[in-house]
Amino acid sequence: MANDGRWAGLASAAVAALWIAIAAGAAPASAGPTPEEYVAHVGGDAKIVEPGGVKLDGYRMTCGQRPTVMDNQLDDYGAAYPGFLILNPRLMSKVPTVVKKWIFAHECGHQFRGPDEETADCFAVQRGRRQGWLDEAGLDEICKFISPAKGDSMHFSGSHRCQIMRQCYADPTIK
Repeated sequence: MANDGRWAGLASAAVAALWIAIAAGAAPASAGPTPEEYVAHVGGDAKIVEPGGVKLDGYRMTCGQRPTVMDNQLDDYGAAYPGFLILNPRLMSKVPTVVKKWIFAHECGHQFRGPDEETADCFAVQRGRRQGWLDEAGLDEICKFISPAKGDSMHFSGSHRCQIMRQCYADPTIK
């Protein structure tokens, strides 16, 4: 089936609505497409990478036991449905390694913390700090990447998100 763009274009909004329904108890945690259903729907060269199989510039990335779908037609760098992550390798190839890792960790944050973007941002920078791949220079790179972003119905502006991430990174309880 050819990729008609509908799933890629609606992924972010649909995921947020699904997470909200799950949190409210209106939908089971297994709601939404499976990775196999997603790949079958979008078609093209989308493929599933098993948990622990994602490598970003030689670094193995994991998000528990969740697989990652690689989808060059996704309309963003990454997205998440309950149970799996989605990355756009075409877009990811254009950003520095630390930004790639942050994007992956951000989407992983949705798996563990739900739909809130600030919470996923905080999860990502704290994970990066704990795992040793994020330092202040790396956070500067992430902020340089995200700061131009305008706010929308699901995201604060990039500069606001950067400010919150700096606070999360500086949290003295993170070791």
